[in-house]
Amino acid sequence: MNYSEALAYLHELCKFGINLGLERITNLLNLLDNPHFKIKTIHVGGTNGKGSTTAMLASILESSGYKTGVFTSPHLHDYRERIKINGQEISEADFSKEMEYLRRLIPQVLKKVGENPTEFEVLTALALNYFAKEKVDIAIFEVGMGGRLDSTNVVMPEVAVITSISMDHTDYLGSDLFQIAQEKAGIIKKGVPVVISRQDDQVEKVLAQKAQEKQAPFYRASDYIYEQISFSSYGQFFKVKTGQNDYGEFFLPLLGDHQLENAVTAIATVEVLKEKGWIIPPADLKKGLEKVKWPGRLEYYDTKPQIVLDGAHNPDGAFRLSQSLPKYFNYEKLVMVLGILSDKEQEKMLAYLAPLAHTLIITKPLSPRAGNWQSLAEIAHKYTDNVLVEEDYRRAIECALNIAHSNDLVCICGSFYLVGESREYVLKTFITE
Repeated sequence: MNYSEALAYLHELCKFGINLGLERITNLLNLLDNPHFKIKTIHVGGTNGKGSTTAMLASILESSGYKTGVFTSPHLHDYRERIKINGQEISEADFSKEMEYLRRLIPQVLKKVGENPTEFEVLTALALNYFAKEKVDIAIFEVGMGGRLDSTNVVMPEVAVITSISMDHTDYLGSDLFQIAQEKAGIIKKGVPVVISRQDDQVEKVLAQKAQEKQAPFYRASDYIYEQISFSSYGQFFKVKTGQNDYGEFFLPLLGDHQLENAVTAIATVEVLKEKGWIIPPADLKKGLEKVKWPGRLEYYDTKPQIVLDGAHNPDGAFRLSQSLPKYFNYEKLVMVLGILSDKEQEKMLAYLAPLAHTLIITKPLSPRAGNWQSLAEIAHKYTDNVLVEEDYRRAIECALNIAHSNDLVCICGSFYLVGESREYVLKTFITE
């Protein structure tokens, strides 16, 4: 099986869709001799910020000399982005080898439980097996959806982390914040420390109650004191004081006030790891944050016009983007290229984003979940008069760049599917190194 064949097989598994539950992944891992019991892990859940927090933790641990595996989703350009060791994507050869092995085992899972594993379950198993073979010191697993029934919830981590919880995936996780919080709280395990980001009061109550039930030590990042010192379109300086340490000044090359919250959550998690015996000097903590990379999240290019890409894909993400654009960037007019999947809360997202745009260009995300994407334009007209529609995202970007003047800002946002494809196109076509 070569890499193209491995991807084709993986895409074939997509037909099984989203099917939450742990029986299939547990059986598959058993056939792999349970690699998840052979490695140390950190488990990161939440709605927004879990990927950024994962990236920060990975960078910090790598800076401290640990061989660090990372499993995240979704990817922007290539599936191999989801599985990394010390920042290096799994090779095409290793990905293909692991997928070939899994393909031989999957019929046994079908025979035993009556269902095939899903695409995400197979990727989870692949990552666990690969990290175990490579003998990583620790692997950070980002939850795919929810928590309680997510395939990553097979791990028994050193620490669980829960970033900001808000409304998303309501078809699967529940119709209100209480139900969603209960699902996310499902990664809290007996006796395992849990660190939570700043949360809605109702959400924090759910998480605290679950931690108490599981006798899990409970840490709130909101108890830490932090202050933004300065910022530019390239990053921000801030300082942090915890109950244990006054760290002084950090630099973070990720933009947005929400990234400061994520950074404080990562710092709180590091302090828990240190309590458990992990050696992470403050200098490595600072170095890790300074060099963290997480593309597609308020990712800025100093072109003329300026370009920023952001995967704001739910109302909370759209709100944070709406707050960040006028604060972190200097521009005269904003031209926005926007694509939102049909199963998202489109109206709420548009209410935050559309009023900011001098010109709003609605385009189609490259996903089967795009649905009736043109209907976004009808909703957008409630908030702005200047709305254009262009199905092809490349032509939408070209249109935006033609409309915008040199001191304007073009923002491409609304779906990771759109941001991933757009980022590749922008880098190839408009960015000269």
